[in-house]
Amino acid sequence: MELAAKDILGILMDRYSSKIILGTLDRAKGIREMSRDYDIPLSVCYRRVKMLAEMGFLREEKKGKRVKYLSKIDHFKAVLNFESNSMMIEMNAGGKNYTNEGEIL
Repeated sequence: MELAAKDILGILMDRYSSKIILGTLDRAKGIREMSRDYDIPLSVCYRRVKMLAEMGFLREEKKGKRVKYLSKIDHFKAVLNFESNSMMIEMNAGGKNYTNEGEIL
């Protein structure tokens, strides 16, 4: 799935998605744990985790019947250029490099 720079930024700026990604950088967590720890409604947490996993930003870790999720983002860099109304994003998630440049608005 090819993502535009503003799509990636929109995902990372979403308050729930950003909490999930940041909260799973160091340790895998289950959906109920994320919902409780980050004050995200459970149904919203399920949807965001599913979306982030499908996009390649989260990795599933199965332990028996339990499923936990860990962020796959290793590197992220965003550069805004207001003169040209553009943004450049470099990101590595799960070994896949994303580099994209596009208009901000």
